[in-house]
Amino acid sequence: MSDPSTVEKPLRDAPHLSVLMATRHPWPAARASLDRLYDDARGVDAEIVVAIGDLRARPEDAVTRYPGVAWVSAPGASVFALRALALRHARGDVVAITEDHAIVVPGWCERTVAVHADHPEAAGVGGAVDNGATETAIDWASFFIANGPFAPPLSGRGARISLQANVSYKRDVLCDANPMGMIQHTLNEDLAAAGATLIADERLVVVHDQSLSWREHSAGHFHNGRSIAASRLSRLGRRRALYAVAALGLPPVMLVRTVRTVLPKRRYRRALVASVPAICWLLVCHAAGEVAGYVAGPGRSPEHVA
Repeated sequence: MSDPSTVEKPLRDAPHLSVLMATRHPWPAARASLDRLYDDARGVDAEIVVAIGDLRARPEDAVTRYPGVAWVSAPGASVFALRALALRHARGDVVAITEDHAIVVPGWCERTVAVHADHPEAAGVGGAVDNGATETAIDWASFFIANGPFAPPLSGRGARISLQANVSYKRDVLCDANPMGMIQHTLNEDLAAAGATLIADERLVVVHDQSLSWREHSAGHFHNGRSIAASRLSRLGRRRALYAVAALGLPPVMLVRTVRTVLPKRRYRRALVASVPAICWLLVCHAAGEVAGYVAGPGRSPEHVA
């Protein structure tokens, strides 16, 4: 549940755009992301809702540093549950989502509003995601697996759209029905399966800057895979065993998909080739997580996803 004492008045009474951010890390982990987002949001009177899973994630001077930002808290909650919590406090017609380690490019909020105005039929709009963690092969590998399809250039209407680093939805297509919270991967799957219009627009850009160790990336991909698989269980029924078996074959399938997606994007080719061994390892971790999710449910994995 949220802590009412941490909720501040949003930037205006009737915002057209709400931007959600979830963070589970003590301040100043989200500072670079929130600084840029706050300046950008003020240009279009958007509201920002930050959901925190650790009370230390909110700076002591939050009221004066970020006037109007709404802070809600659920100590110990997963990022999925935190996004769902933030959604319950969002009032905009359009709801955008970004991460505490993603830096929006100036004009991101204004362009998000404009794209939705230009495409009233679009249930969701995904932007482009560039990599800000470029020093190690494992950072590149993690980026390519999670965000390679969304690295520019993008393909446009009907495309697979980006996930929680850079995505926005019409408010009326979002609901709070998933008991695990808001999981962009399955939400986008559900919207696509329902025939909703999804648009990718590369003018909406964020820089994803998440540099972690091999151990941290490995654990992250396992827990993310398990969480995604578990979020599908309610609709699988007796097919969950088949999905568990099929997940064993995911690494080569996902490797081919990743390479085919990223290779045409020339600027990433050298990094892609250098990171192939690391990609293979992380895909094994992800597949192991999916198997665990289909067999045993989410466990504590959602609480370990960054």
